[in-house]
Amino acid sequence: MFFIKNKQIFFFVSIFFIIKVSLATYIPLINDEAYAIAVSKQFSLSFFDHPPLGFLSSQIFPKIFGFENEVLYRLPFILYGLATSIVLYEIGKTIQNHNVGIWSVIIYNLAPFYFFSGGFFVVPDGPLNLGITLVGLYIIKLNFENNKNETFYLILLGFSLALCFGSKYQGFLIGLGCLLVLIISKKRNFFFKNPYFYLCLLIAIVGLLPTIIWNHNNDWISFKFQGSRQENEINLLNFVFMLIGLMIYLLPQTLIIPLVNLFHLFKNRFKGFNYNTQEFYLILLALPNIFVFTIIFMTSDKTFPHWIIPGWLLIVPIFAKQLIGIINKTKRYFFLSSAILIWGLLGILMIHSQTGILTILKNPLPKWDNTLELINWKPLKEPLQKIIESKNDFGKVKLAAFTWTEAGQISTLMDNKFDIVVVEGKEHHFQFLRKSEKIEPTILIKLTLGKNPDIISMLNRLKVFYNDAQHIQNVSIKRGSKEYATASLFLIKQ
Repeated sequence: MFFIKNKQIFFFVSIFFIIKVSLATYIPLINDEAYAIAVSKQFSLSFFDHPPLGFLSSQIFPKIFGFENEVLYRLPFILYGLATSIVLYEIGKTIQNHNVGIWSVIIYNLAPFYFFSGGFFVVPDGPLNLGITLVGLYIIKLNFENNKNETFYLILLGFSLALCFGSKYQGFLIGLGCLLVLIISKKRNFFFKNPYFYLCLLIAIVGLLPTIIWNHNNDWISFKFQGSRQENEINLLNFVFMLIGLMIYLLPQTLIIPLVNLFHLFKNRFKGFNYNTQEFYLILLALPNIFVFTIIFMTSDKTFPHWIIPGWLLIVPIFAKQLIGIINKTKRYFFLSSAILIWGLLGILMIHSQTGILTILKNPLPKWDNTLELINWKPLKEPLQKIIESKNDFGKVKLAAFTWTEAGQISTLMDNKFDIVVVEGKEHHFQFLRKSEKIEPTILIKLTLGKNPDIISMLNRLKVFYNDAQHIQNVSIKRGSKEYATASLFLIKQ
């Protein structure tokens, strides 16, 4: 019924769904995706990097259909993104009208970060974004609608917060935003007297428990890891880099116009600003995330622009409101122009990453042409399988890599059927996977650019840990029609 009454939303959702499923067959799994899939093969209450939902969701459709591929891994996240679009439409329609809802959907799906990380890649932002928008929608309905549905909305708010808490650590800050809303809400006393308010809190806390219990049992390792990224020195240059990154991730106007509006509010000392509006409640929900990561961006260089984006998600309907109306036609043109420019460049990058079309006549390839993150590892599968089969007399073979990112790619390439060893550097969640303690033949794979890898250097790295390491063979991996990378295989005894 929803789609029948909202044909425009049905059109946009259908178009973006088709585009994403098509891209899922074209773009290989990136490192973070392959890692999430690999470590979630063994069930865990939570994971080293994030709470559980963003990892475990990748296993839903492979379990249902009984086979695995990129589309099935990514399908839950594509659906998370489409559901987030629908909720954003409802928020936009609620704070203004149908047109604001439609533009909220357009902005969300045209912003590169929301398109990919919020509803395509196997990363925790998919379920997190859905949880955040649902929290925003139910906060508005609870505070600005006088009807008999408060009990229902309170329960749904609890589940929405649980979804946030179970997806990513930024979700905890959305809970803090809810506390800010409660402090200023005119219906605060009503909530305190409603027993379902406490049921809402209980449901939300249940969403926290898996992460808390797992970390309690593992020396709070996730919190220590996340906290290690914070430093204590002012770094304004890093803050500038983060702003530039945000303008690319979100499209420039999505960042610039809200910041300009905020500047004018400060300049006018918030004269005439109405604090009892749906938009202000959305800003309050977003504020803890934006404030915390702004401080982190200014005091550390170990940061990424996307950390602040979950808070920015709730600004999307407010920004959409800025684009409607005849007077804002110029803003729309600039927004769509920047979208065409940035997506044009992204499209060229995606095609080049699989075909090498930009440098196909260059020999040797220029140093800047490094698209290993998007390389397709599948040509390695058959040669590796043959080597594994040849070692059957020695027992079950293990696979190894120098880093956790390569380990994820190797494990997922081989359908996550083998024990994985990370030889050098941080193991991340691989350290918590159950492994055989038997001494078994182990094949280490190292992927490098070019056709002539430095085997001696790799052997020297390996022999720090394994004196008996030996090179087996190299496997060439093409990008388009040209040999682009080499997988070097080594045998060690684990």
